[in-house]
Amino acid sequence: MVGKASKTTVAQMIFKSVDSILKPDPRFANLCVVENGVARRITLADHHTALAGISLIDLVPRDVRAAFDRARNATIYAFFDYDLFVVGEMQVFGALELALKWRLRGSGSASRSTLRKLVGRARKAGVLPPLAPGANALLDPIEALIELRNALSHGTSDIHSPGMAFDVIESCAFWINHVCSPGCDKGADE
Repeated sequence: MVGKASKTTVAQMIFKSVDSILKPDPRFANLCVVENGVARRITLADHHTALAGISLIDLVPRDVRAAFDRARNATIYAFFDYDLFVVGEMQVFGALELALKWRLRGSGSASRSTLRKLVGRARKAGVLPPLAPGANALLDPIEALIELRNALSHGTSDIHSPGMAFDVIESCAFWINHVCSPGCDKGADE
C-alpha cells in the first residue's frame, strides 16, 4: 500500500473484569425512556420488558421457542455488554431457520440447507409470500433478513444498536409466527 494509512477508530469489545460483569454497558448511559413526560435512563427492567413484549404464538414448536428464548436471553445480557446485541440477532436468525425446517420437513434435524434455500422452498410452497418479480430484493423484508444474517455470519466487527437488534428480533418473531400459523401454506409438506 502506498501512502499514509488511515486510522479508523473502532470500539473494541474488551473482556470484562469480574468486578464489571454486572455493570450496565456505558453506552446505555445515554439511552432514555420517557414516562409521564419525564425522561429517565433506561433500566434493566425496561430492557427486559421490551424483550418480553416480543413473543411467539402457542403453535410454535418447543425447539423453536427454546432457540428464540436463547436469542432473547442473549439480548438481555447486552444491557451489560452492548456487543451482545449481534449475538442475540444471530441466535434469532437460527430460530427462524429452525422454524422453517419444522414447517417444511416436520423436524428441526440438521441439514445442509441454507436459510436462503429454506426461504426459497417456503416461498414455492406458499408458506412465505413470493418475492415480487423484478423487485429490489432488499426491499423484501425476508431477503433483507437473509442479507443481514449472512453479513453477520461471515465475520464482522459491526456493533448494532438496541433499536436495530429489537427490529431484527421482532421481524424474526413475526415470520416465525407466520410460518407456524395454520393456513399460511398452500401445499407445503406437512
